[in-house]
Amino acid sequence: MRDLVAQSGSPIVPGQRILDFGCASGRMIRYFEDVAGRCEIWGVDINAEHITWCQQHLSPPFNFATTTTFPHLPFEDRSFDLIYCGSVFTHIADLADFWLLKLKRIARENARLYIIIHDNHSMELLLSGAAGPAWLSDMLREFVERSGVSDGTFTMFTINRGPNSAQVFYDIDYIRRHWGRHFRIHSITQEAYGKQTAVLLGR
Repeated sequence: MRDLVAQSGSPIVPGQRILDFGCASGRMIRYFEDVAGRCEIWGVDINAEHITWCQQHLSPPFNFATTTTFPHLPFEDRSFDLIYCGSVFTHIADLADFWLLKLKRIARENARLYIIIHDNHSMELLLSGAAGPAWLSDMLREFVERSGVSDGTFTMFTINRGPNSAQVFYDIDYIRRHWGRHFRIHSITQEAYGKQTAVLLGR
């Protein structure tokens, strides 16, 4: 991720503010320890247990706050230079656009947003058995057979819908058109996060 962000012309420099949106138990934020003394770095998540653990074990140098499933973030407008979401929009079945615009609100001018999604390529990997887990491959295969959805015939769909279990898939051309209305799209990188695709946006 950091290489892609730097290659887009926005390397991490001292004084920046960075947000891990959906930090869970700190699986990604902990790799920013080398810049934590020079940058202000926050992690937020809807799981209070994860945040409590992070506050106990990773703070300092990082800062953490619990959020909710309703699109609200406790930060001022144009607060962050880098916002990243590791496998978060993959699970937002509803209000994804609302959340995207919330992230735009708190992104500074020329900020970067690094967002991981399931896309057409992710579907291909799952349906072919080249990527797992097996239960998701089986569920996706059943959905595709039942619905008739195939590559290029959808904008987005959700399977296994639930508050903590939804699996959302996007057509990558839809992402280019729809997200491209609000951001510059710097790059789209397949298999950047396991089977998932990384979309790097600029404000």
